[in-house]
Amino acid sequence: MKTFHIEVIKESEQELIKQVLASLKQKGMIDFKETSAHVAESVPASDEQVQEIIEEAELAPFYSEKEAKNILNL
Repeated sequence: MKTFHIEVIKESEQELIKQVLASLKQKGMIDFKETSAHVAESVPASDEQVQEIIEEAELAPFYSEKEAKNILNL
């Protein structure tokens, strides 16, 4: 399975693009979810952030696996 990011260039064509995607979804060819344009792209953790998580993890369980994955954008 591959994931694609689709950016509609012309706002006037948004409905047409949605209809095409909905048609493909209805045929079972794809699945898609509309996301808010206000959602920022995830940014990978810096080396400094990773090191901090590792150091804290060595002291005691501080982050759950889910929290660590969210922080590391995994």
